[in-house]
Amino acid sequence: MTVGFRVKLAKWQKRSLQAIASVALIVGIFWFIPFHEVVASLREVKLAFVLASFALTLVIAYFESVQLWLLLRRAKLPITAWDVFETKLVTRFYGQFLPSELMASAVKLYRLAGPTGQWGEVMAGLALTRVVNMAGLLALGVLFWAIDMPQGAGRWVGAAMIGGIAALALAHSVMVSPAVNRVARNVLSARLFAWLQGKVFEKTRRLAATVVDSYQLYGDMVWTIAAIGLVRHALGIVSFVMVAHALDVQISFMTIAWVRVVLQAVMMLPISLSGIGLREGSLVILLQEYAVPASQAVALAFLMFLISLLANSLGGLLELRSFLTRGTSSVIQRGSGQ
Repeated sequence: MTVGFRVKLAKWQKRSLQAIASVALIVGIFWFIPFHEVVASLREVKLAFVLASFALTLVIAYFESVQLWLLLRRAKLPITAWDVFETKLVTRFYGQFLPSELMASAVKLYRLAGPTGQWGEVMAGLALTRVVNMAGLLALGVLFWAIDMPQGAGRWVGAAMIGGIAALALAHSVMVSPAVNRVARNVLSARLFAWLQGKVFEKTRRLAATVVDSYQLYGDMVWTIAAIGLVRHALGIVSFVMVAHALDVQISFMTIAWVRVVLQAVMMLPISLSGIGLREGSLVILLQEYAVPASQAVALAFLMFLISLLANSLGGLLELRSFLTRGTSSVIQRGSGQ
């Protein structure tokens, strides 16, 4: 007989393990790749391309914010596209210090739904944009992968991306299916779940129903969201091209397109802090077939991280401005009350 057990780690323990993993990955990379070669590559950076990539990063973030705003507007949330954009930047800032992207999404959910209490509507909006954007990203990845047809480490990437598209399509079909929704409601109302009746269960059931109803409400906007998503991904590829040009990395547009998809998927794994080590290792492995030196691949990863860090830091500045504004308002209110 096999006895299974689960080890529940505290947040600080998970954080420590991720930090250790990041350090181990970086040490492992530089064990085989001389650090001075990476520094030499970074010294040759063309600043104009870096600035262009940074600007595109902000434009991409705004397009994604518009996607979510269109859905939330459909649910009559009193919010502007700029509010969503600011929330996204602030969330990215906090995401640099959180164990996983899911926790960063929880921060976004709290900031968007907290003021009005429309948790289900916001959860459905976040879910739909994630499904549509990931499906579009993977579809473009498969297209460019099929054109490029790599033979090395990326040989089986296409199959994995097709599997991801199928899983996302299935999840979307389940969410928008009236029959599935009806069956789920009937099951949760059955006597089998009578022992769960109570405030917590009722709130959970109402929240789930709101999420599903809102997701279906957003359903007829899928193609609009998908079209904006494709523009986002196209700009993302161009941004990656700018970073490659900044370091004179000689790889084709087709290769950059599908490699970016792999990086986006790898970066979702809650293994290291901000993807440190994963990004570098992935690029070294994937680009070795294209005669890109390992030191140049690591320099490319570092430059991508620095651009992302700079963009995310804007969220910190916005949060600081909000904090100072709230502090000033409190002082004024106290002064007027005396």
